[in-house]
Formats: sequence, structure tokens, C-alpha cells
Amino acid sequence: MSVIGVNTSTQRQAIQRFIDEKIAPGVQSHGGDVLVEGLENGILTLSLSGACGSCNVQAYTSESIANYILEEFPELDDVVVSDPS
Repeated sequence: MSVIGVNTSTQRQAIQRFIDEKIAPGVQSHGGDVLVEGLENGILTLSLSGACGSCNVQAYTSESIANYILEEFPELDDVVVSDPS
């Protein structure tokens, strides 16, 4: 559940910083990228782009990213990673 009183903008900035520092470099090294699409009611929505669209382990990458973020930000209810287009 979301923490009451946490500013969504501040929370989103912290999540973005975490993604930029801990997740994106690995994904980018394989020709992809991770984008924050939204944060609403405790649900973070991400999208993968670039080479992720043709990667045969994209589902594993999405699950790993979601789990990593949920471990770091337990106040989130869910992380949804949309399929790359």
C-alpha cells in the first residue's frame, strides 16, 4: 500500500533516479531503455523500448525490473511493465 503523506512527485523522482542509476544502464547496454510512464494510486507503469521489442528474454527482464523496484520501494502496490512496441 502507498505511504500516506508521501508526495507523488517526490516519490516519482526517487524512482526515476533509482531506475537511471541501477536499472537503465544494464538495459541500455543491450540496446534497450526503461521509461517511467506514470505513477498513480501506488501503481508504477513502465515501458521498455529499443531492442527490448525483439529480445527473447523480455518477459524475464520485465519481471526482474518490477521485482527490483518493489524491493526498493515497498510502498508501491504494483509495477506494471508494458510490452515494447
